[in-house]
Amino acid sequence: MFQYLYEWIQNLAFYIVLITVVLHAVPDSGYKKYIRFFTGMVLILMMVTPIFRIFGKDSQIMNFYKSREYEAKLKEIENAAAYLKGMDSADFLREAEERTEKQEIDDIRVEEIQIEREKEADRHVENEKD
Repeated sequence: MFQYLYEWIQNLAFYIVLITVVLHAVPDSGYKKYIRFFTGMVLILMMVTPIFRIFGKDSQIMNFYKSREYEAKLKEIENAAAYLKGMDSADFLREAEERTEKQEIDDIRVEEIQIEREKEADRHVENEKD
């Protein structure tokens, strides 16, 4: 029991030092609030771990990872990895070109619609002047 408590305190101390180093290494203060939020959530989980262990909830948490939902997500990731392994770089380039061409066509259509609306607005203004 004391060994577990010692390891827990040691992990908390290491994590807090690591958080401090990361926060000082991040140059932009805009990211610090997100890093603090995420690391704070992880710290809360680390601090609650002994309580889960005392009440026997740690086994329920481990069972969650072994549940069907976890298995379904894992299978989805494996399928995506298999799809990506089966593709060559030429396939990636072809798909990127197709998406780019489609995006360019959509952009052209949007620009045409905007030009038509501007022309209609100009005609409307000219008609009001007459």
